Amino acid sequence: DSGWVVTYLVPELEQAEPPLQLCLHKRDFVPGGWILDNIMDAIEKSHRTLFVLSQHFIRSEWCKYELDYTHFRLFDQNDDTVVLILLEPIDKDTIPKKFCKLRRVMNSRTYLEWPDDDGQIPRFWHSLRTAIKRPE
Repeated sequence: DSGWVVTYLVPELEQAEPPLQLCLHKRDFVPGGWILDNIMDAIEKSHRTLFVLSQHFIRSEWCKYELDYTHFRLFDQNDDTVVLILLEPIDKDTIPKKFCKLRRVMNSRTYLEWPDDDGQIPRFWHSLRTAIKRPE
């Protein structure tokens, strides 16, 4: 889903007022570093962790690792930093068993859905900015 992230998410959030800084693996991970170390470091240093959920997400081993690590922070450390974006409909019953934690998160948290109706897109961005806004 990197095409959607680069085309829509990055410009909408990084060019907003005030601008938000995203951590993108292709741009911000330390070259030569262990991927797992880069993932954990990025999640720990981030104010929010955005998960763009799609069929691609549930087929990715790296996404599973990121979700597992964030799930630990979310449930074991009571760290409320996760924002879920449902890019396309996913039937929770078709999510592979290895993603049982994704089912648990989707059943316990509100998530944003990328709209089919272009007229709803401004509302989606407003809701996302509200969800990731730093507490005052």
